Amino acid sequence: MTILGTSGAARSRAVALVVSLFVVITAWNATLNTLLARSGLASVMQVAYEPTLPLTALGAAGGLAVATVAVVAALTALARTVAPDVDALGGSETVGETALAYARAVVVAVGGVVAAAVGLALLVVPGLVVLVHLPLAFVAVAVDGEPIGHAVGRTWARARGSRARIAAVALAVVAVPLALAVIATLTALLPPTVELALGVLVTSVAAAAGVGAFVALADSLDDSSGGAARTDRVAPGTSRQL
Repeated sequence: MTILGTSGAARSRAVALVVSLFVVITAWNATLNTLLARSGLASVMQVAYEPTLPLTALGAAGGLAVATVAVVAALTALARTVAPDVDALGGSETVGETALAYARAVVVAVGGVVAAAVGLALLVVPGLVVLVHLPLAFVAVAVDGEPIGHAVGRTWARARGSRARIAAVALAVVAVPLALAVIATLTALLPPTVELALGVLVTSVAAAAGVGAFVALADSLDDSSGGAARTDRVAPGTSRQL
């Protein structure tokens, strides 16, 4: 399902969420720049990270953590907005169930990125495996409300035979922001503030498009399995465990 198939209210909410995503990604970049500058890592790498904020290293670290959670929360809300039969604010769930879905999404997103980074640094292939399955695991916990362990197992099963397709979608999502980041690193064509704004804009649009693409892809994989995977979705009244 795409945003074009949602109601007017859902489309308006999605647009608001993309704007929110732009804001929190800007904050994430600014606090990361500040942390690199205040910790001395920027000097060691001989790269100037700008613009920065008037924060200490500890303040920047705390701000980066808050911004990371905010980015994942915005992506989760966007996924729930464009997904069929799910509401960003959990209309058919209790407050606790909605909060748990968002918390699991944060754990999966942050833990998955860390695991992928470690895997890429050590043996490359494990990191690639994590990256291919991470988006669908994120959709499973954020949209379907599944426990993390069950989401990981189900993602592995539903991706069987479709991993090349999933990897292609992921590559299409990250290609433009990645290319822009490489160009920005190797050149100084634009002022730092303009470069940051352009990078965040491209990243926000790509992230929003990626969320929509992977929600639709998860739905299509469920459909191709004859609906069997859909029966595993956690109903609003079901007990949910990590």
